[in-house]
Amino acid sequence: MILTIFGYPKTGKTLLFNLLTRQRETVSKFSSSHNELHQAVVEVPDSRLARLAAHFDTPPVFAKIEYLDTGSMGYGEIENSTFVDLLRRGDGLVHIVRGFTDPEIPHPAGSVNPRRDINHMESEIIAVDFISMDKRREKLETDIRRSGSRDLKEEHELMLRLQEHLEANRPLREYPFTEIEASRIKGFSFLSQKPLIHLINADENTYHQYIDLIRPPQNQCAVQVFCGRLETELLELDASERTVFQAEYGLDAYQYIRDSFIQNSYELMNLASFFTVGPDETRAWTIARGDSAWIAAGKIHSDIQQGFIRAEVISWSDFLSTGGFSQAKELGILRLEGKDYRVKDGEIVHFRFNK
Repeated sequence: MILTIFGYPKTGKTLLFNLLTRQRETVSKFSSSHNELHQAVVEVPDSRLARLAAHFDTPPVFAKIEYLDTGSMGYGEIENSTFVDLLRRGDGLVHIVRGFTDPEIPHPAGSVNPRRDINHMESEIIAVDFISMDKRREKLETDIRRSGSRDLKEEHELMLRLQEHLEANRPLREYPFTEIEASRIKGFSFLSQKPLIHLINADENTYHQYIDLIRPPQNQCAVQVFCGRLETELLELDASERTVFQAEYGLDAYQYIRDSFIQNSYELMNLASFFTVGPDETRAWTIARGDSAWIAAGKIHSDIQQGFIRAEVISWSDFLSTGGFSQAKELGILRLEGKDYRVKDGEIVHFRFNK
């Protein structure tokens, strides 16, 4: 899974990248580079997997997320083709929004206003999709005149419906796609169709002003607030010192962005984890919520998917409470499921297959 971090200049994109990846890329309020690109693959923390690994005395193999930190863009610059290509690489988008005050860093719009910037960025993303769709529609009209293809006509009709949706300033995330419609446009990687997190980078003085903007994942969009500079400083302290400083700033219940962000991004992107366990390896695998056991088998290896017979399934907590596969089988907790079974988050799955 790739999450692409982007936003207007001086909002804290690289600072967030460092917090999420524990890297130390240079952060400067006076840097003027628009072309810096940082990439890192990080493990998804999961206490359930750690406990299972301890049971087998094997090192856990966590799921992975790749973060892509793009260069800055100014108001109206999102249509730059290189920048759009970077955004299209992401499975999900992370928009960093300025919520901190600093007289040395003027805001390009003249004032700090996260709500305005969120709405403005949404409109820019929608405009990019509308232009891409318009080019595709024009090409379809030419091809239809030549061939009269029914498939092309149906795609053209879909493009017209989607453009009407975008003209109402509504992202494609909110369009009720049928399976056929979703399949037709899958290759276009429209930006407003991608899951999107607006992440407001506040400071200790403005954090509480933006709490009312927080929105849990809904329609593949969410809003979070964090204090990037302060969090960076707090992480340099030991746990007891952090508690004291958080209390001083009125941030006793503050959630550090790394763990809360990953949890929100999994929920936003409708992802789940299942586990494979044993004396050789304890590993987490990422699937979409609702994926079948047959699809989950393919995440491990195509041979397992093709030779699929049955899946032995048990929740991670039931496995640990009973003591293992043998005990769970005796208690009737270990279940046999077919290829259409919908794997749930946190389940251990052992696949039987023809080799």
